[in-house]
Amino acid sequence: MMIISFAWTTDAFKAGRKNVTRRTWTPAYAKKIKPRQICKAYDKQPRFGGKQIGIIKILSKTWEDILTMLDEDYENEGFKYMEEQGKKIWNKHPRQAFEEWREAGGWYWVVRFDILLIGLKIANFG
Repeated sequence: MMIISFAWTTDAFKAGRKNVTRRTWTPAYAKKIKPRQICKAYDKQPRFGGKQIGIIKILSKTWEDILTMLDEDYENEGFKYMEEQGKKIWNKHPRQAFEEWREAGGWYWVVRFDILLIGLKIANFG
């Protein structure tokens, strides 16, 4: 089973407040991720001591310029939750980190997903 890590936004994932991630994967690696695929969610890569924090189901994977990232992805990427909790992302206030990331431009794989399992509890988000 494939693994996707959520190091910077682990807390948002665990709170059920993250459903999209952007990655700079190589095309060869990105080909391995497909809609309807089930993946393990980790707090960081296992090779760096990461632990599994859940299970996700991939909804879609697209290749997009981050300049087109929607304002609603502030919530979807978990930044809003991190702000509410007083946490930083990349050692910055989440809003500042989000805006600087978007303004920097660049192409990313955009993976939208459903959280199926958080820790040992089955997620129920309505």
